[in-house]
Amino acid sequence: MLHPITWVVWTGTVATIASLTQNPLYLTVLLGVVSLQFLSASQRQGQPQGWSNLLRYALGLALLIVPFNALNAHGGSHVLFSLPNTWPVIGGNITLEAILWGVATALGLLVLVVLFAGFNLQVSQAQILRLTPAFLYEAGLIVSIALTFIPQMMLSAQEIREAQLIRGHRMRRARDMLPLVTALLTTGLERSLQLAESMEARGFGNIAPLPPARDVLYKALTLLALAGILGGAFAATYLTAWRWAGWSMLALSALGLIALFWAQGKRLTRTRYRRETWQWRDGVALAACAICLALVIGTRIADGELLRYYAYTEIAPSFVPWLGLTLLILLVPTLLQTDREGAS
Repeated sequence: MLHPITWVVWTGTVATIASLTQNPLYLTVLLGVVSLQFLSASQRQGQPQGWSNLLRYALGLALLIVPFNALNAHGGSHVLFSLPNTWPVIGGNITLEAILWGVATALGLLVLVVLFAGFNLQVSQAQILRLTPAFLYEAGLIVSIALTFIPQMMLSAQEIREAQLIRGHRMRRARDMLPLVTALLTTGLERSLQLAESMEARGFGNIAPLPPARDVLYKALTLLALAGILGGAFAATYLTAWRWAGWSMLALSALGLIALFWAQGKRLTRTRYRRETWQWRDGVALAACAICLALVIGTRIADGELLRYYAYTEIAPSFVPWLGLTLLILLVPTLLQTDREGAS
């Protein structure tokens, strides 16, 4: 298995590249990359932990985006058909440009949802929590719990639905969903109470308070560092004569804020019973992510038109073969993971 940090970097790389382009062809390549990673993780897990149902709902939502955009955005010169102008909102021309822009938006949504699902299958909740810095431990625990809420809810809904089908309950009208919603809400509340009791029994949040003077000092320095970051960003953006001074202030304030967080994190004692080992495969995967991200960002800086796409000005999206092949480099972590599992 690859190191959790490797999957964090890979997820951030794919999300960054997906945000840099609206081209549906490149987004299709990214969707294929993240889909293969999700399928590989699903086979290793044995069950996708409710993410398969979520992906089906996400696919349905993405398919709704296309007609929704076509019925609300009436711009474009390639008119397919027209609806009466007397119809509110949806009345007007239905254009090919609006459909293509809806397809591009739906692809971007699907890439992020599948990417998020695959990451949660590759990295467990405990691993996410171990990667959280000490000063963000409590926030990290809350975030890790929130990340598992949706798949747990989807899995519970499937189990409740199967139990009701065995008992002869059928969904024929909207009011027939009331037993499902009631059981799902009750199950969620019971799980929340059990989690709260277990956290309280383990002493969650039981940290010795700081002396009043040190507490006031930390708060004052934190506010000063935040003010320095805002002031530095303002000077670097809007004051040309003070640009370098603004960047210097921003960097020093950011370093000071990190130092304050590190000092506050020293109050928390953390014990690690198992440490993930770093292997040569992780280095290869990180190098692949760095190469792919550098090439895409360099392309965006040199010629941003290669990545941009706006259907209302140009129907046919451009596609550069070498750039599409560059995105396939992101398959390296999945291939390394599969090769490792096959060898073991």
